Amino acid sequence: MRLLQPVYCLFGKHHRSRGRAWNDGATFRSWCDGCGKPMIRNQSGWHIDSNPIPTGKQD
Repeated sequence: MRLLQPVYCLFGKHHRSRGRAWNDGATFRSWCDGCGKPMIRNQSGWHIDSNPIPTGKQD
């Protein structure tokens, strides 16, 4: 985790965790390195998931 990432999250600059990303069969999912919010990848890139699906993958 980057030292300043939690500060970036306050301004909406979330960064996905590469080590915890996975494909759920339809989309790629991960968590933000700074704040731990669920993220989803679409055509325009990675974004905070506004409708997260509980998967039990987060450690």
